[in-house]
Amino acid sequence: MGIASRLPVVGTLSAIGLFLLLTVATLMPGSSCAAGTASGQEGTGSIPSDYLVLYQRAGSAFNVPWTILAAIGAIESDHGRSQAVGVHSGVNAFGCCAGPMQFNIRNGPPSTWQSYRVDGDGDGRLDPYAPADAIASAAHYIHALIEIARGDVARAIYGYNHSSEYVDDVLARAKTYNASNVESTSCDQPDEGLGDSGVLTTARTVSSPRTYSMLPAWAMAGGRASEPFDTRLLDSALRLLRTYRLRVTAAREAGHNTHGDGTALDLVPADPVDQAAWNGSAGALARDLGWTPPCGPSGSRPACPLVPAIQFVGYEGYPGHGSPRTCSGSCAAHLHISWRSPCFGTAAPAPPCFSVTAFRLDEEGE
Repeated sequence: MGIASRLPVVGTLSAIGLFLLLTVATLMPGSSCAAGTASGQEGTGSIPSDYLVLYQRAGSAFNVPWTILAAIGAIESDHGRSQAVGVHSGVNAFGCCAGPMQFNIRNGPPSTWQSYRVDGDGDGRLDPYAPADAIASAAHYIHALIEIARGDVARAIYGYNHSSEYVDDVLARAKTYNASNVESTSCDQPDEGLGDSGVLTTARTVSSPRTYSMLPAWAMAGGRASEPFDTRLLDSALRLLRTYRLRVTAAREAGHNTHGDGTALDLVPADPVDQAAWNGSAGALARDLGWTPPCGPSGSRPACPLVPAIQFVGYEGYPGHGSPRTCSGSCAAHLHISWRSPCFGTAAPAPPCFSVTAFRLDEEGE
């Protein structure tokens, strides 16, 4: 089935601006991934290489899991290979939807297609039957739906097609692609020196440089604008994001408790497909930093045996925090971590603290 609903446009950009966004995200080092090949388990064969590139580039540009795009493309059109009516011309049997991603072109005005269309190939045309346009537009739409759903990917997929069976199918296929069927270089190759290596259990006090640096675009979740973070903690923070496949929803922000001094991050999985993805990313980091379920309501010492560089971990058990298993509805699922700092606790924007406690990375050894 195709898209049967249309939600209000969220952060819609001009077609030209979105194409430029796609182009920049594709070309900038560190912001896009090199594509390889992938094969599904659904009996329709491998994802064509040209479609795989489009899924990955659009996912990178709009900060949505490319595996979700690929799963939708598989269901809607077998990655453009279906000869069903409406895939290459006309509309589907329901009289509404068109193209490989089955956008509704008949609802509205404006239709779902008119609201979220993107010139993905830069040819000056907005064509729902063109794979590059359709996939980039689907990424734009999914990004908006995820924002509306406050990060709940399952709810976002339900917004794309109002069917619980459809949601289950998309998530199952996406999990298959994400788990074992991709051969590509990744934006999230694990960094050495964190996690099980023991570096998280060592710390050092750092005084300079007392500045803020902007997080790179790839580090932000859901297309959010880059935010500042304490420069002295930036390298280890980025390594955490890569090692545990996480993205930032909040860094230094005004009016956000403990975020004013730029030493706190709110995090979500880079590919928040299901609870297993949360357990293997945000959950894994929380545990490695010293969080345990019994100490969850505190998130701090002495209840939590936190590693030396960390002051607070807000996850399951702490109000307003956690994975979708414990944080849903009005609670926006996320993991919060705060590095140790004498300035901890400020919500108002403040200058960088005179010192912070950082992980002692391998190259900073004795």
